[in-house]
Amino acid sequence: MGLFERVIRALLYLCVIALCFFLILWVLGQLGIALPSMVIVILKVMFVLIAILILVRLFWPLVGGFNLWGDPK
Repeated sequence: MGLFERVIRALLYLCVIALCFFLILWVLGQLGIALPSMVIVILKVMFVLIAILILVRLFWPLVGGFNLWGDPK
């Protein structure tokens, strides 16, 4: 798998994670459960850290023990 395919897959992962994040916040809001703003900020920071981890593993696959995109060629 080439670099272009790996970048597309990483972007898809990030979009799915962001979609799940905002969907969960929307569902909680529709149910009447209001999260404090600090909790939302902490969840956004966690999303950014996950995104950084995915991008680091994309461009430097030897960093993590688990490689999401298979063996590098």
